Amino acid sequence: MNLKVESDITPDVARQLRADANLTQREFWSSVGSNQASGHWFEVGKRKRIPKPIRMLIFLRYVAKFEIEVDNPSTAAVLVRVGNEISAKLDAQRAEEEAREAANRAREAQRKVKQLAAA
Repeated sequence: MNLKVESDITPDVARQLRADANLTQREFWSSVGSNQASGHWFEVGKRKRIPKPIRMLIFLRYVAKFEIEVDNPSTAAVLVRVGNEISAKLDAQRAEEEAREAANRAREAQRKVKQLAAA
Protein backbone atom coordinates (compact mmCIF):
# COMPACT_ATOMS: atom_id res chain seq x y z
CA MET A 1 0.00 0.00 0.00
CA ASN A 2 1.21 3.46 -0.88
CA LEU A 3 -0.33 5.62 1.83
CA LYS A 4 0.94 9.19 1.96
CA VAL A 5 -1.64 11.15 3.97
CA GLU A 6 -4.47 10.42 6.36
CA SER A 7 -7.06 10.96 3.63
CA ASP A 8 -5.71 7.77 2.01
CA ILE A 9 -7.22 5.82 4.93
CA THR A 10 -10.50 4.32 3.70
CA PRO A 11 -12.56 1.60 5.38
CA ASP A 12 -10.96 -0.97 3.05
CA VAL A 13 -7.46 0.32 3.85
CA ALA A 14 -8.20 0.26 7.59
CA ARG A 15 -9.42 -3.34 7.29
CA GLN A 16 -6.22 -4.28 5.46
CA LEU A 17 -4.04 -2.50 8.02
CA ARG A 18 -5.86 -4.37 10.79
CA ALA A 19 -5.36 -7.69 9.02
CA ASP A 20 -1.68 -6.90 8.38
CA ALA A 21 -1.23 -6.15 12.10
CA ASN A 22 -3.05 -9.42 12.93
CA LEU A 23 -5.43 -7.61 15.29
CA THR A 24 -9.06 -8.19 16.14
CA GLN A 25 -11.53 -5.43 15.40
CA ARG A 26 -11.69 -4.66 19.13
CA GLU A 27 -7.89 -4.37 19.42
CA PHE A 28 -7.44 -2.29 16.28
CA TRP A 29 -10.30 0.16 16.72
CA SER A 30 -9.78 0.69 20.45
CA SER A 31 -6.12 1.49 19.74
CA VAL A 32 -7.29 4.57 17.80
CA GLY A 33 -9.97 5.71 20.23
CA SER A 34 -12.95 4.02 18.60
CA ASN A 35 -14.75 0.78 19.43
CA GLN A 36 -15.38 -2.59 17.83
CA ALA A 37 -18.96 -1.81 16.82
CA SER A 38 -18.06 1.38 14.97
CA GLY A 39 -15.05 -0.33 13.40
CA HIS A 40 -17.28 -3.14 12.18
CA TRP A 41 -19.64 -0.64 10.54
CA PHE A 42 -16.71 1.08 8.82
CA GLU A 43 -15.30 -2.22 7.59
CA VAL A 44 -18.57 -3.57 6.19
CA GLY A 45 -19.45 -0.29 4.49
CA LYS A 46 -22.41 0.76 6.64
CA ARG A 47 -20.50 3.96 7.37
CA LYS A 48 -18.86 5.28 4.25
CA ARG A 49 -16.20 7.51 5.77
CA ILE A 50 -14.05 7.18 8.86
CA PRO A 51 -13.96 10.48 10.80
CA LYS A 52 -10.79 12.47 10.21
CA PRO A 53 -9.44 12.28 13.80
CA ILE A 54 -9.71 8.48 13.71
CA ARG A 55 -8.16 8.33 10.21
CA MET A 56 -5.32 10.50 11.51
CA LEU A 57 -4.69 8.20 14.47
CA ILE A 58 -4.81 5.13 12.19
CA PHE A 59 -2.30 6.79 9.88
CA LEU A 60 0.03 7.81 12.71
CA ARG A 61 -0.13 4.45 14.48
CA TYR A 62 -0.24 1.92 11.63
CA VAL A 63 1.40 3.74 8.71
CA ALA A 64 3.89 6.14 10.34
CA LYS A 65 4.40 3.63 13.20
CA PHE A 66 4.10 6.15 16.06
CA GLU A 67 3.34 4.69 19.46
CA ILE A 68 0.14 6.40 20.53
CA GLU A 69 -1.60 6.35 23.88
CA VAL A 70 -5.24 7.22 23.21
CA ASP A 71 -6.25 6.58 26.81
CA ASN A 72 -5.34 10.21 27.46
CA PRO A 73 -7.64 12.38 25.30
CA SER A 74 -5.31 15.38 25.43
CA THR A 75 -2.42 13.30 24.05
CA ALA A 76 -4.60 11.99 21.25
CA ALA A 77 -5.81 15.54 20.49
CA VAL A 78 -2.23 16.82 20.25
CA LEU A 79 -1.31 13.97 17.92
CA VAL A 80 -4.34 14.66 15.74
CA ARG A 81 -3.45 18.37 15.57
CA VAL A 82 0.17 17.62 14.61
CA GLY A 83 -1.02 15.03 12.13
CA ASN A 84 -3.39 17.56 10.59
CA GLU A 85 -0.51 19.98 10.13
CA ILE A 86 1.63 17.30 8.49
CA SER A 87 -1.27 16.22 6.31
CA ALA A 88 -1.92 19.82 5.21
CA LYS A 89 1.74 20.28 4.26
CA LEU A 90 1.78 17.02 2.31
CA ASP A 91 -1.47 17.97 0.55
CA ALA A 92 0.05 21.35 -0.40
CA GLN A 93 3.17 19.67 -1.76
CA ARG A 94 1.04 17.22 -3.74
CA ALA A 95 -1.05 20.11 -5.15
CA GLU A 96 2.08 22.03 -6.16
CA GLU A 97 3.45 18.97 -7.97
CA GLU A 98 0.13 18.43 -9.77
CA ALA A 99 0.09 22.12 -10.79
CA ARG A 100 3.63 21.82 -12.20
CA GLU A 101 2.65 18.70 -14.13
CA ALA A 102 -0.48 20.42 -15.50
CA ALA A 103 1.58 23.45 -16.58
CA ASN A 104 4.05 21.16 -18.35
CA ARG A 105 1.21 19.37 -20.17
CA ALA A 106 -0.28 22.73 -21.18
CA ARG A 107 3.07 23.92 -22.57
CA GLU A 108 3.49 20.67 -24.50
CA ALA A 109 -0.04 20.96 -25.93
CA GLN A 110 0.61 24.58 -26.91
CA ARG A 111 3.86 23.54 -28.64
CA LYS A 112 2.01 20.83 -30.61
CA VAL A 113 -0.69 23.28 -31.66
CA LYS A 114 1.97 25.67 -32.97
CA GLN A 115 3.64 22.85 -34.88
CA LEU A 116 0.35 21.80 -36.46
CA ALA A 117 -0.49 25.40 -37.36
CA ALA A 118 2.92 25.85 -39.00
CA ALA A 119 2.57 22.66 -41.06
